[in-house]
Amino acid sequence: MTEPRADVIVIGAGPAGSAATWRLAKAGFSVICLERGHWFDYSTLGHGTPFYERRRAKQFNDNPNIRRNADDYPIDDTDSPIKPMIGNAVGGGSIYWAAHIPRYRPEDFRVRSLDGVGDDWPIAYDDLAPYYDINEAETGLAAFPGDPSGPLRQQPVVAAPTIGPAGRRLGRAFDSSGWHWWPVDLTVGSAGAARATCTHPGPCEPGCPSRVQAGADATYMRKAIAAGARLMTGARVIGLEHDADQCVTAAIVATDTGILRVRGDRFVLAANGIGTPRLLLMSASARFPNGLANGSGLVGRNLMLHPHARVDGWFDERLGAWAPGQKAGIVSLEFYATRCENGFPRGFKMQSNPGPAPADLARGAAIGSRLPWGSDHHASFERAFDHTLGLTICIEDLPEPANRITLADDLVDRDGAPAPKMTYLLSDASRRNLDFAMDRAEEILRKAGAKRIARDPLKQQAGFHLMGTTRMGTAPETSVVDPYGRCHGVPNLFIVDSSVFVTGGAMNPTSTAQAFALRTADHLAATSNRSPPAPGDFSCAP
Repeated sequence: MTEPRADVIVIGAGPAGSAATWRLAKAGFSVICLERGHWFDYSTLGHGTPFYERRRAKQFNDNPNIRRNADDYPIDDTDSPIKPMIGNAVGGGSIYWAAHIPRYRPEDFRVRSLDGVGDDWPIAYDDLAPYYDINEAETGLAAFPGDPSGPLRQQPVVAAPTIGPAGRRLGRAFDSSGWHWWPVDLTVGSAGAARATCTHPGPCEPGCPSRVQAGADATYMRKAIAAGARLMTGARVIGLEHDADQCVTAAIVATDTGILRVRGDRFVLAANGIGTPRLLLMSASARFPNGLANGSGLVGRNLMLHPHARVDGWFDERLGAWAPGQKAGIVSLEFYATRCENGFPRGFKMQSNPGPAPADLARGAAIGSRLPWGSDHHASFERAFDHTLGLTICIEDLPEPANRITLADDLVDRDGAPAPKMTYLLSDASRRNLDFAMDRAEEILRKAGAKRIARDPLKQQAGFHLMGTTRMGTAPETSVVDPYGRCHGVPNLFIVDSSVFVTGGAMNPTSTAQAFALRTADHLAATSNRSPPAPGDFSCAP
């Protein structure tokens, strides 16, 4: 078969990979993006039609071990109480996400200096600030300006949706405690794109016409292709080859018609916090016996997951949380930073949730018991629906080397390649953080009028923020990549997804990963003449 070739090969068409592909193509590089999945057909979801929730819970589940799509690979998660939630398609996890794109705060990059835990990033907030601006312009940020908890930034280009009566109720409760709260930051689609009016209730969901344009498939990949990038779908990368100079020469790609090698001058890896270390470990060689770019032994280690808990309140009156037109929630960062008196380092965010979806409510979510089946079911449902309001809790998960991604011993994917194994143990500090946060969430819900409280102390299906498994740093002995994502010891290989994160904050990581990907793409453009690497910049000498 003909071997495709380009200046840059990007592996992964999720949020970070799509952003890098667009930026590199716009800079004039020839780019091939390899994606193991395909374009996602939103019409197959049947959003808003009967049995949508059943389909969403099975063949369109966020967890690939439940979804089991032909494009997915299995993940051994038996040693993790938190299960993986990833997408394998053009757009990656942004197909399934809630479209929240907050920025990390400046202090998130300096937790060792500020609190004596974790490590400082080798870059600062100001290094990413201009790329946050670019990302928000390209993805269509909808937000309320002026959040006192965050730095000044560019005015959003799209008005944010209302927080609705339920959000206002919670806001008054936060105000009565003197605690911070603010509407969430949302992406609603590329600037200039036609946007559907928000008409659905509840959180953002795949297939909703008001957010279909908000995924990376629409915001970046389609524009990347228009700029000249080539996208290869159904391209399952099973290894990276390198030469005697330790430069990657080809991606070995399994397709439905056979194996081919895709060659390039530079390679950008964006396969998420599980897929990226998996590929590096699968690319072991005589020169890299423990995995490509793994001279430090840190590939796969320091997995961070953002443990989640949830507290729901039951109210006597209807809340309007599922009223048409509402989709923006609110977030509180009152306890985001370390407070020594709390007994644990770092902190958490609380975020409003409109309560369980109808089918989940019928099965007992938030209320603790199933609704009765039979003649009284609909009446019971009417008495329960829209009477619950929740606060989800996302805590900062500090890096620990024992939490890691390795290769499974006896589980393989459709191509016979070893599946990743996920090993994770919730730390005592994280448990204290979650317990303290649940108490604070209950306090707010009761102030808002909740009569009964239900708690979920650790959400199992919540492994959607996968960070830290190829950490960034300046020293090859203590990191996998440099401050631009360039792998130590492999001069033409870069990593741009959230696996490079040194610490995880308690914010959704997508916009930070995309900002980092855009910055790395600009670094490639600024230090390359799009021909053989310039001496001293991308020389492949050992």
